[in-house]
Amino acid sequence: MKKIIAGIGFEITGVMMLIFSSLIASMSLENTTEWNTQLGRYWQTVSDLGLFPVLMIGAALLITGIVFSLWGVFSKSDK
Repeated sequence: MKKIIAGIGFEITGVMMLIFSSLIASMSLENTTEWNTQLGRYWQTVSDLGLFPVLMIGAALLITGIVFSLWGVFSKSDK
């Protein structure tokens, strides 16, 4: 049960980090005036704002939360 609760916490935190960083990037997208970018406008905005670490940590937390939740669900109970 502890693994499931920890997994849910990681999942919620990861999803919030991904959603909020994407929301911040999309609100600042209009400030990116360069059209000839290698990454594209959205990813150039993410790069300019320094949101890559936030996105990577959020994705890692989400994946870890899913793994913990599945591990908790499919593990044998000692009781």
